Amino acid sequence: MSKPEGVIFETAVLVLLTLSRGAESRKKILIVLLSGPKNCSQIAKEVGLDWWTVQKHLRCLMKENLVKSSDFGNSRFYRVTPIGENITRAIFSDNELKFDVNSQGEKP
Repeated sequence: MSKPEGVIFETAVLVLLTLSRGAESRKKILIVLLSGPKNCSQIAKEVGLDWWTVQKHLRCLMKENLVKSSDFGNSRFYRVTPIGENITRAIFSDNELKFDVNSQGEKP
């Protein structure tokens, strides 16, 4: 990857996870996926969003190669990519990675 491509990627990820509308929801999705692959319904339940909203956020995260999907039977499971895991762990503190999903995403 050349320098301009790297800068474009870093800028896109920065906007996606901090500046854009829905950034907080995408952060929660990435954190939830750090624990392992999940389908859209499982993710939606854990982050407190509806299925359709989670699906839209997953598409954004997949476009930037932070999340990948794989089919298993009739289900589609999503997992964080190695790049997505590195970025998630680099951006968020340990306290943010351990947010209580039962408290609607509030930090401890």
